[in-house]
Amino acid sequence: MPQYQKISTELEIRIRNGEIPIGGRLQSERDLAEAAGVSRMTARRAIHELVAKGVVEARGGSGHYVRNAQIQQQLTSLTSFTEEIESQGRKSSSLVVVSETGRPDHEVRAALELGEDEEVHRLVRVRLADAEPVALETTFLVASAMPGLIDVIDFSVTSLYRHISEAYGIVPTRAEQRLKATLADRKTATHLQIGVGDPILNIRRLTRDANGVAFEYVRSSYRADLFEIKAELNVTPGKIE
Repeated sequence: MPQYQKISTELEIRIRNGEIPIGGRLQSERDLAEAAGVSRMTARRAIHELVAKGVVEARGGSGHYVRNAQIQQQLTSLTSFTEEIESQGRKSSSLVVVSETGRPDHEVRAALELGEDEEVHRLVRVRLADAEPVALETTFLVASAMPGLIDVIDFSVTSLYRHISEAYGIVPTRAEQRLKATLADRKTATHLQIGVGDPILNIRRLTRDANGVAFEYVRSSYRADLFEIKAELNVTPGKIE
């Protein structure tokens, strides 16, 4: 094994064991090279190996730091953000940016199959994992199916799915989801504390209840550096030759 890979592997083991904590700064190239008895070029290559794996990140001119573990989003089951984050041992929370009731735009009206005069609850939240902004989410909900929803709940701490299931008997059962890679505009970048033009993952989701009735439409922007998409694929018998 090349020397740089040995150093990279040893550093990764120390990170996984918590010896170098999340957010912790790695040794400089010079210090790492001296400690390992190698050239700075070898030390630099070892660090770049960890950057390529997404284990560490460079921050301006201040050095390299251990990144948070990426959050996996499953495409095989329908779960709330709260459930998804907490199932991975992290604490979820939200910052409510907008909470109001009014008429939707054409895209939302068509998706939810609403009449011209029907209204939706609009909930804009910055979603956080361990207090770090990871997604900007705008949720549209059919107002007639959930009267008074916006007025009684603090959605900075309450799971939306859990509440509408308990209060209105609406159980999220099936969803159609579209994903698209794009770049953050100024508004999104500000909310997610990233740079304008940084990569994000845009998601559109239409959610239906147990009767097949659409009740929710969601527009989300996820930080591409913190999320990875996981899907389970099955082979149909006779389709692979």
